[in-house]
Amino acid sequence: MGNVNRKATKSEMAHAYCVIKEAFPEYEPAEDGHSAYGGHRAPRDHTSSFRLRDQWGNYHSNVVWILPDYLATLTAESVRDLVAHANGKKFKGRK
Repeated sequence: MGNVNRKATKSEMAHAYCVIKEAFPEYEPAEDGHSAYGGHRAPRDHTSSFRLRDQWGNYHSNVVWILPDYLATLTAESVRDLVAHANGKKFKGRK
């Protein structure tokens, strides 16, 4: 199928979780992707996504979609850029 990505590995997902927590220690990444935000809205099948949620369950970001191929190379700076972009702000770390 032309619109299906490979699935992310457990180690890639664990790395992404750690990097997201490093970038935003005050929030918890709410990762659910297709089931939480509607599978038909996903850019491609097997695309990972997350939102930032505080301790009371309030969201502090829009949905951030990430292809599995990029999960292993995420950094705290790139996560901050992705969240800023998802929230409609300009990238700060890249030119």
